[in-house]
Amino acid sequence: MVLAGLQERLRPLTARLFPPRLLLVLEDEQVTLMALKGTTQPPTGSLLRTVPLPRGTCSGGQPQQKVALGDLIGDLVVELNLMGAELVVALPAAACTLRVVEWPFDDWPEQPDLALRELNPDLGLPYPISEAYTTLVPLPSRDPSRPPTSLVAIAPRTLIQAWVEVFSIAALDLVCLEPAQVVTLRAMDQLIAASPPGELVVLLELHGDSAHLLLVRDGIPEFSRRITAGATSIERELRTCLAFWQRRDPSMMSVRVLVFGPAKACNQVSDTLSATPSWSVEIVDPSQQSWLNLVGIESDPDPYATDTAGGTALVRMAGLAAGDLSR
Repeated sequence: MVLAGLQERLRPLTARLFPPRLLLVLEDEQVTLMALKGTTQPPTGSLLRTVPLPRGTCSGGQPQQKVALGDLIGDLVVELNLMGAELVVALPAAACTLRVVEWPFDDWPEQPDLALRELNPDLGLPYPISEAYTTLVPLPSRDPSRPPTSLVAIAPRTLIQAWVEVFSIAALDLVCLEPAQVVTLRAMDQLIAASPPGELVVLLELHGDSAHLLLVRDGIPEFSRRITAGATSIERELRTCLAFWQRRDPSMMSVRVLVFGPAKACNQVSDTLSATPSWSVEIVDPSQQSWLNLVGIESDPDPYATDTAGGTALVRMAGLAAGDLSR
């Protein structure tokens, strides 16, 4: 009894000295949380929880009801007894725009954000880059003739500031906001890097009534497109995209399709695409890939949620964890 009382009194001090790390994946329809335990590899997570958001709370990656969102997230953290947690967040995919920039230098610039703003290339954005936040990631290429290349994720300043306000309302210590596309590619890095020369990797993300297709060649994202969901529609769209790419890059020797999202949809799409012998099709499950070690899992299954505590959210969670442990 004395030991139990002492532990109870020490808990607030321990939380201040060693604040829990909380990973959060945002989407328009839901939020997924996971507590990160320690610094082991693979990352260990607990208290995984996916909660659907009320309709209209978030739209197009933009928080529409900041107070309601902040209160919901804050209440959930209290419910999970993670008060004082440090928060690492993946933004909704719709919040950011992805571009690839080839630098007119012999090497990557030391201050890439400043260099990008000075060069001010035409990125096809509906707003000036001066009104945006950017995340730049070097993209090593196997092609020695290719100039230094970076992945650029861009989001309007007003959108980022809105999310910062949400987490302020939730009374959480926000460590960083990361673009969904960046954490997804980070999670998939080992699979992409293992591809032999001449292989085109297709990242196929399934999400409700749509899917997102990203072609990656030698580690460089080359082409992305949002397509209609459904196994037959996806197969047709993928065949069209690959025919286009084959004409552009005749050296393409093989195709590897990495499918992730809700389990039932992944199985249906995988079965359909696997009927093409020249395509290697895999369903990506972070727990089976040993990207995450999940312990003491709690979940709130909801038939109206577009994803359970897994699928796309779990891929992004693996990317968040990998990035957090590397800091």
